Amino acid sequence: MIIATRRVVAGLAVLLCSGTGMATAAEDGHEKPGQRFGFGDLEIGLTLDAGLGLFSVTNAQNGLGSLSSHGQRKGGRGWAEGFVTPGLEAEYFLNNTTLYGAARVTGSATRGDGEAQRNAVTDMQPESFDLSEAYLGWKSGLAFAALGEDAIDLSAGRQGFVIGDGFLIADGTLDSFRRAAYVLGPRGSFDRTAILRLNTAPVRADLFHLASHTDQAYLRGKDAAATSLHGGNIEWFASSHRDHGRSDYEERQWYLGATALRLTDADRAISPGRDGMDVYAIRSGGALLSALGEGWRDAALYGEFARQRNDNSGRRLRANAWYIEPQYTFSALPWQPQLSYRYMHFSGDADASDGTDKNWDSLFTGGGPRGYGTWDLGEIYARYVGGNSNLNSHMVHLKLQPDEGLALGAIFYRHTYDKPDTANGVTSDSLQDEVNLYAVWTTPLPGLEIAAVLGAAKAGTGRRQQLGNSDATDRTTWLGQMVFSYSY
Repeated sequence: MIIATRRVVAGLAVLLCSGTGMATAAEDGHEKPGQRFGFGDLEIGLTLDAGLGLFSVTNAQNGLGSLSSHGQRKGGRGWAEGFVTPGLEAEYFLNNTTLYGAARVTGSATRGDGEAQRNAVTDMQPESFDLSEAYLGWKSGLAFAALGEDAIDLSAGRQGFVIGDGFLIADGTLDSFRRAAYVLGPRGSFDRTAILRLNTAPVRADLFHLASHTDQAYLRGKDAAATSLHGGNIEWFASSHRDHGRSDYEERQWYLGATALRLTDADRAISPGRDGMDVYAIRSGGALLSALGEGWRDAALYGEFARQRNDNSGRRLRANAWYIEPQYTFSALPWQPQLSYRYMHFSGDADASDGTDKNWDSLFTGGGPRGYGTWDLGEIYARYVGGNSNLNSHMVHLKLQPDEGLALGAIFYRHTYDKPDTANGVTSDSLQDEVNLYAVWTTPLPGLEIAAVLGAAKAGTGRRQQLGNSDATDRTTWLGQMVFSYSY
């Protein structure tokens, strides 16, 4: 298996050098590009996703350094990650409906020093090969024509699932340790899914059961907490292109939505508050103000408010998180500048002795369909410092579009602790300031995209207190990365 993986990663390098290489999967893990072949009522499709990332971090952990698994502390790290995901999908057309299914495998590897977390988990140059997706489904086609084509979509198996922009639900698999490719994160599917999508308009809905894809034996106890959940999601929306918003998040001009989740069978040893947790959320997004007139068509407003509750004995939880993000695109100006500001709150706990946990559980959040800065809050902070819990954050994002295939952007973050850990000597809420500069080029070669990021982060007083408050933690962390991705 190791030899096969090495061949896969070597093949990826050849593809990239010859101008091919991977992009993000569709929102529901279905409808992908690729080569398709017809055999009467049966259609077979071949797909390929691939990615190669080159990464360098200096002054890791603001100068303290990143501790390797064999005990060596390194201030600078350079590494590469790669993966390939070939896939096979099929559709069988009945009278008015469609049966469909897909299977994909992912080979991934990390080389070099490994990532720059405080305790690195990929410095042993791991490689992995596994079944990343396998599902079957049924779409209603024109059987209920009054509701729209494929208004009912029922599927089950191992597959991806995203709600809204990924604030709660986006990524069901932890890419870390022996799975390799920690930053690229090629796997995101949930296990044991049963998903009913009602793709109607102007209101659509999802009913679902999901389980995190975990294997503690394979990851030697370092996987995420095994969790099962079920719930429902409903959205009122308008499509930006025909009626495609029924099934595609990126085609929704605006939306209002609500979600309810119930978590069961969670691994209490890792996440004690999850077992029996209820989650409620409301959200909005897109050009909500366009209804006020033509002058508001360039304005957008994103936001979500969510609460987590658990009343079980020994697992009492009262947590909340929310954000508000106004956005404006100056479409009449050259390069169509888009400016947004976001304030985010993820609750923390100031009193661990009162029997009620108030720390927000980030659940299955992921990068999200809105690109850089969605829910990975800083390429340095999100990857190597902390997560979306016990955090208040300001974000200012400027995006430019010089031409259709090139996007440039600058993002500034100011992170603070919601509740400083005073029990361990942290008295300041100042966590970290970070700047990310990025460029994304959709090349003329079909399917190939190249993205580059330059980042810098400075620890605040509270973060330095957490790290030991020495001169070694007062340095600026620098990040450089380039990612080649390909989707066929």
